[in-house]
Amino acid sequence: MELEKDRLFIGRRPDGSEVSLPVLTVRGSQGGPKLLLTISVHGDEITGHRSLWYLLDHLRGADMKGQLTVVSLVNVEGFNYSIRGFPYSTLDLNRMFPGDEGGSLPERITARVWSLASKADFVLDVHTAGLCTPFVLIHPAEPLIRDFMEDVAHASGLTPLYNYDPELYDRIGLGKSLSGTAVRNGIPALTVELPGFVGIDELGARAGFIAVKNVMSKLDMLDEGYEEIDFLPVIRRRGMKRLKVSAEAAGLLDYTVKLGEEVFEGQLLARVRSPLGEVLEEVRAPRDGFVVQLNGFYRTFTGGKVATLAVAAGS
Repeated sequence: MELEKDRLFIGRRPDGSEVSLPVLTVRGSQGGPKLLLTISVHGDEITGHRSLWYLLDHLRGADMKGQLTVVSLVNVEGFNYSIRGFPYSTLDLNRMFPGDEGGSLPERITARVWSLASKADFVLDVHTAGLCTPFVLIHPAEPLIRDFMEDVAHASGLTPLYNYDPELYDRIGLGKSLSGTAVRNGIPALTVELPGFVGIDELGARAGFIAVKNVMSKLDMLDEGYEEIDFLPVIRRRGMKRLKVSAEAAGLLDYTVKLGEEVFEGQLLARVRSPLGEVLEEVRAPRDGFVVQLNGFYRTFTGGKVATLAVAAGS
């Protein structure tokens, strides 16, 4: 295994210091696919870093084929301040791809990352989703590339989910995410969502490592068998999508379900309570499905998210 470390120069801060992205390239002993792995597009999502540490330790004793390129800090500025977006702005880098090489600093960051993604055979973009089971998102695509992405998503060992329905997907700008942009340009890509709330989730990191290793095996970059993720709830079913469940009332969330639990249409998911304890709303499952994400803040504004369910894609 040949390992090379570098930094991609982006620009400078007002004080003249350099803004650059850490890049790691691992070359196998034989030719093969080119996989791009990105972490911390959102600066406060860092569980994937420990997944990377596990992976690098594993690769030192493995016979790898092809090339793995890792941009471990896409939103390097947000990472330094432990915030999701870009400092001194409300910009979300994962809604700014493919970027602009001559644009603002955030646009230049996404442009440089896109220049790597556009040369890859597959892209894995690792995020965290707070209080969740680990899952992997399949973005809208033409049938041929979609079916391949679903096969790889299933092989990862995580819960495979099609993304939101088209209206919501477009409205919140997911088509300009890294994975969405890659797929739109004919490059297979998946978005991995691991547990993690500000810090590193240890079990989530282990699941992320196994998922990336499983994907590399599926892509014939590693000659290893599939490893099951049996220490966290995982729903091993095809043909599911993610469905957002919101509340009309605002207040504290009193959950009656847990992560990974199977629920049925009309089942109580949570009660919204006032600061004095009174029940303001009962939030119920709109479809049969499985609980894959809860609101880790345990409070919600009007119209805020209560949970995410994995439901049948045709429903």
